[in-house]
Amino acid sequence: MDIRGKLRFLRQNIVLYITGCFLILGMKYLYSTADCEGLRWILGPTARWVETLSGIPFAYEPGLGYANHELRFLIAPSCSGVQFLIITAAMLIFSFTHLVTESRLAAKSRLMDGRLPQAIRRAALGLGWIALSLLLSYGFTIFVNGLRIVVAIYLPSFFERHGALHGLLTPDRLHTMIGAVVYFAALLTVHRLVGLFFYRNDDAEKDRLPVRIARKCLSPVFWYFFIVLGVPFLNRAYHKNHGQFTEFALLVTLCCGCVLLLYCLGAIIRKGFRSRG
Repeated sequence: MDIRGKLRFLRQNIVLYITGCFLILGMKYLYSTADCEGLRWILGPTARWVETLSGIPFAYEPGLGYANHELRFLIAPSCSGVQFLIITAAMLIFSFTHLVTESRLAAKSRLMDGRLPQAIRRAALGLGWIALSLLLSYGFTIFVNGLRIVVAIYLPSFFERHGALHGLLTPDRLHTMIGAVVYFAALLTVHRLVGLFFYRNDDAEKDRLPVRIARKCLSPVFWYFFIVLGVPFLNRAYHKNHGQFTEFALLVTLCCGCVLLLYCLGAIIRKGFRSRG
């Protein structure tokens, strides 16, 4: 894309991306100031989903969250998954909005074609995608966070029964590892699934396989690490607690690296089977 093409692209989509940026910042601010009562819109459905998956009942405790006293397990505001919702929404908005406005849908929309100027048509489709991204992120967050919580309930007790939850593998580190693996794998998955609607001729592309894999992984990797590690770093979390932040960053990077390696191996194996077929 030449300079004129880049300027044209920026002019066509800048308002949509500014809108998305304000929405993401607003969600981040509301999450940072919300209490338990203010997060019941996501804590409640998550607790119900966990009950469905595990059969473990949870009751709401004002000011605390959803608790199971027998297991001494609490679904607190920190377990709400709002940060994952923000990551997913940011990824969907900034990865696909321009593809929606430039798709055949934008060119051949029966509802708007011929009735509205092209710029308004693009804006309407882009805003529609932003709204859909938020809805998808909300439902996907509840689904994935429920799975993560169920794993966080059963996996530590499994390791503890086998005497593995000591030394390097502490409960806090295991909790971090579960979150990183589940959330990052889910982020790669949703990006891949949504991308199927926009990249239908993947095998016909001239780019080599490593280039295609890198392109598909770049957005999930960027948004996950930017919000999970980059934003806290900019907020001086590194300076406030150097050792704890460094350990957390290394553990998250290691877990995500393993997930990314498995994802790449899966893509290579899938490509090999298609070539044989």
